[in-house]
Amino acid sequence: MTSRQPMDPALRRYLDELAAAQPPLPPGLSNLERARRGRLGMEAAARARGAIPGLPNDVTATDIEIGPALGGRLYRPAAMEGAPSLMVYLHGGGWVVGSVATHDPFCRLLCAASDVAILSVDYRLAPEHPLPAALDDAAAALRWAEQQASAHAIGASRLALGGDSAGANIAAVTAHRAAAKCRGLRALMLLYPVADHPDAGHASYGENATGNGLEAGLMRWFWSQYAPGVAPHDPAASPLRDPAVDALPPTLVATAEYDPLRDEGIAYARHLQRAGVQVTHLHAPDMHHNFPVHPGTVARFPQCDQALGAIAAWLRATLP
Repeated sequence: MTSRQPMDPALRRYLDELAAAQPPLPPGLSNLERARRGRLGMEAAARARGAIPGLPNDVTATDIEIGPALGGRLYRPAAMEGAPSLMVYLHGGGWVVGSVATHDPFCRLLCAASDVAILSVDYRLAPEHPLPAALDDAAAALRWAEQQASAHAIGASRLALGGDSAGANIAAVTAHRAAAKCRGLRALMLLYPVADHPDAGHASYGENATGNGLEAGLMRWFWSQYAPGVAPHDPAASPLRDPAVDALPPTLVATAEYDPLRDEGIAYARHLQRAGVQVTHLHAPDMHHNFPVHPGTVARFPQCDQALGAIAAWLRATLP
């Protein structure tokens, strides 16, 4: 293993404190029940917006109906002259947890920093709705953006797809499927994406298996819930295995050193570059999975604020 920069000591303390503060769960709960209870805690933390210094309250957030049984939250930047560009955003959470509510602070911060409107999608979750339900919902949200954005004074000809972790996986697959049909799709933003199956043998699964937030064992369980019976090399689940990616728009890929998904994210960025896609790769050498999105870290660590600024600048430049 090559030498690498140590994890930020303050982040190490923060992760240890976070783990120690987790309330004990009753015995006998299934993995799904444990995950869903964790989601409720994430939503409660996200609602405590007063604990996040500098969270913009002048961003307009409106819950909307994207389609039958599919909702979302539309964020608009304040005092914007003209029609802003729009990013369709898919939240992380291993396809099993996470929600519009858990990612509300990040969407507000990114909307304000980039002057780009954001449609955060409340897509269906596994295991009740395994693959391809989330992909169908993402495609429906992209169609809504094409057809309805102008009715909300948003520029439908300047669209982006984005997401973090499992949401970035959904965004990558959806972008590939839509690249030839959606003329307005100008950008793809992938934050620490799930790009390949856990059995692919990426070294970061072993190097960062435990103790850094997202654990390799949990990631394997997420896969079993989302894509049961799906072949590991199927591009519908593993976008790194898609050989034809040359039609993708300019793409930002963010990775973190202390993340089980590090190597597949780096490999996906290189895969796109070899195909001729314009790629911007942001790598955090001392951070962990979820570092630019988790509300607690955005407020606490300058690396998270710097990453947010770099992502926002990329969106402004790519969606003029």
